[in-house]
This record gives sequence, structure tokens and C-alpha cells, in this order.
Amino acid sequence: MNVLAILDGNNTISNGALSEGAICSLIAILLVFVILLLIIGITTLVFKIVDMFDERKGIVRTPVSEQKQNNDKLDLEKDEEAMAAVLVASIDYQNEIKKNVKLVSIKEVK
Repeated sequence: MNVLAILDGNNTISNGALSEGAICSLIAILLVFVILLLIIGITTLVFKIVDMFDERKGIVRTPVSEQKQNNDKLDLEKDEEAMAAVLVASIDYQNEIKKNVKLVSIKEVK
């Protein structure tokens, strides 16, 4: 029997073809998961090696979540004076450069 053929010469489904097809698809699915696990394992190993070299050099990496907490972001919805200052600054800058202005981020400078 040919594993790749589901239909025989009479255009009918043969008895063993469906079971062979199911086995082949299960093997293919398992093979995909094994390859994905290998990729995950290799990438975690590479990241651990890079972190090990960074620790030897004295480089400290901070996660993005900690970086966001450290920034002094203004809450413009609660602080009306800050909202007015941002609006005045953006209007002034737009008048200065004579182009459209898009406000990307706001940081309080003390």
C-alpha cells in the first residue's frame, strides 16, 4: 500500500488508507512539536549564555516592566496644569515649525 494515496484505483476509500493517513498526520504533528521544543530550548540556552557573558562584563539588564515603573510619567487626566502646559507647548512648537506635531511622550523634568 502506498502511504501517500488515500484513494485507490476505483475512486473509493480503501480500508487501511484512513488509518495510515491518521498515523502519518499524528507523526507529523509530534514532529512539529519536537522541533518547536528544540527551538525553545536552543533560544533559552543562548540567552543564558549571553546573560552569563554580560554578568562577567558587569552589564546589568533591567526588564522593561521595571523601566516603565521608574519613568516619571505624568497623569494628564488628573493634573489640569500639566495638561495645559502640554497643550501650550505643542501649539507653540507647531507654530514654530509650521508642520503638524504629534505628541509621543511626556516626562516631568524636575
